[in-house]
Amino acid sequence: MPTSETQGSSLPEDHTDAEATSPLPEQSDFADAVLAAMPDPVFVFGPQNTLAWGNDPLQRAIGHSAAALRGKSLSDLFGKGDAASVEQTLDAVRAERDTATAEVALIPREGPARPCTFTARPLSGDVGPPNCVVGIARMAPLSAAQDETLRLERDRLAALYTGLPSPVVHYEVRSGAAIARGANVAFEETFGLSRSEVVGRDLDALLAPDERLPQAETLTQQAIEEGSVQAEVIRETDEGRRHFRLNSVLFSDSETPEGYAIYTDITEQKEREQTLRAEQEALRSMYRITADQNASFEDKVGCLIELGCDYLDLPYGFLTRISDGTQHILEATGDHPLLQPGESCPLSKSYCRETAERDALLAIQDVAPTGWTDDPAYEEFELGAYIGSQILVDGGLYGTLCFAASDARDTAFTERERTFMELMTRWASYELEQRRATEQLERQNERLDNFAGLVAHDLRNPLNVAKGRLELAADTEDLSHLPAIGRALGRMDEIIEDLLAITWGGQKLSDADLGDCDLASLIASCWERVDVPEAQLVVEDPPCVYADESRLQRLLENLFRNAIEHGGDDVTLRVGALDDGFFVEDDGPGIPSDQEEDVLKAGYSSDEEGTGLGLSIVKTIVDAHGWSLELTEGRDGGARFEVTGTEVDHG
Repeated sequence: MPTSETQGSSLPEDHTDAEATSPLPEQSDFADAVLAAMPDPVFVFGPQNTLAWGNDPLQRAIGHSAAALRGKSLSDLFGKGDAASVEQTLDAVRAERDTATAEVALIPREGPARPCTFTARPLSGDVGPPNCVVGIARMAPLSAAQDETLRLERDRLAALYTGLPSPVVHYEVRSGAAIARGANVAFEETFGLSRSEVVGRDLDALLAPDERLPQAETLTQQAIEEGSVQAEVIRETDEGRRHFRLNSVLFSDSETPEGYAIYTDITEQKEREQTLRAEQEALRSMYRITADQNASFEDKVGCLIELGCDYLDLPYGFLTRISDGTQHILEATGDHPLLQPGESCPLSKSYCRETAERDALLAIQDVAPTGWTDDPAYEEFELGAYIGSQILVDGGLYGTLCFAASDARDTAFTERERTFMELMTRWASYELEQRRATEQLERQNERLDNFAGLVAHDLRNPLNVAKGRLELAADTEDLSHLPAIGRALGRMDEIIEDLLAITWGGQKLSDADLGDCDLASLIASCWERVDVPEAQLVVEDPPCVYADESRLQRLLENLFRNAIEHGGDDVTLRVGALDDGFFVEDDGPGIPSDQEEDVLKAGYSSDEEGTGLGLSIVKTIVDAHGWSLELTEGRDGGARFEVTGTEVDHG
């Protein structure tokens, strides 16, 4: 019997009949040639009625290779309905050693059943193993209707193949390689290759990048061995490398198998997945940075700026502090010479100018089409792309967090990137608010410590005096001790008032607490309470101030008393207007420059009899209003206190 893959092979080795596996006699060469040359399909069935061999016409009629046909059962070849008839025919041939026939139909791999006259004859022991039967199927030609059915099926397959929106290539397997036989329009458009450039080419070598060629060849072998393969691959296209989902299916297992490879472009999906992974990693990194309890705020900001530069793909990142119309760079990364820590510029020349004025963040992909090239900010920094957001602390503008590049950005800022920016600025706002609250708490604690010291020391002295004098008066009935007791109690009253003033003076004021205060009337009222006839007061056109009247009065009284305590009863005071506030100065000895900061602290006093709270109360009231206090030298050499940042009306 033939042993080549094309013509078939001998019976399976696992056959139990010893005679069936014995060598064929020399006469079998002639039988092989005759059976192989028959124009009709020829079968050789073994003792178990499984197919042992089939010639080329049978392979073409069924649509299977010799290897695929070997071992098939009768129901595989003729269907369940005709399998019994063929089995009876084979049994009859073995029993009677004569020819037998049956009208049955072959079942091809594709297409309608093929009616045929199946004729079986015994295979002589001289030319083959015993109990084997040879069969010949004589098939009637296809009718016109059947031929039209096959043609329509081919046309539908071709229409499906050519009309698919995804790239499809028809290939055949030669020597283990996928050789293109045709391609649809989508394939030509996607890969930038005409059909003539594709047909006859090895698909793997044609489409796969060099470094991915071994992987592509492995997938082709898998498709050949298993009949199909699905995988995500990268292929060269007319627009560069793109990601595809490859579905490669063989539809013929003949000696030259054929198949279709469908390429579904998943590049955008892969890019979305990559974007999502990058965002998740950036958020995890942000959490790790901000949750580090051992790192300082400055260290965290530095790490966040580097993370933002990497995530947004921009080289410059910087944190600013905006005050008095000036932008100050606090932290930064990148090599831009003007965007370094310690650098500053007028806000009018900064991109942050518009950021500071907006409720939402400012994102500029390319400054050229937006008109920014004529802006002073572009002339100063020459930035081509920018994104920045406000940092708010306690509801007020603190500064900005920004990222930028000298060149325009290739793509617009996405909503995910904008959200990332907002998260970073909100964290910075929260951290700064917490730090400010901590500093305020520390100041309050320091103030409480001072209070405790004052209560323990300053109140104890007059209290001891009052108690001692009271005991003497009780023992001696000498009423001359009463004035000393009164002075001690008065001193205690002053200390208590100062303590109360510095306590409520530090509370933040709301708009409901403020009103228009006539500074001239308040000055006159406070001067009457001072009641030092030798001292002189000069008032220079005082303005109307928007303030809490009771606290402003307390501020003026403390400044007046401070001037008299240090300048003497004959001191001269001046009160006048500033552009955004007022001043109080005297012609006393002044305050040494090395003590200017200390005198505003609670408890500091150069007078042994003083509480050290007077100027501290002034500073507390100024801070509660949100004003500024500056201590300088007066025109006559004394101390000058300037209160600025107020809302004034000069009339």
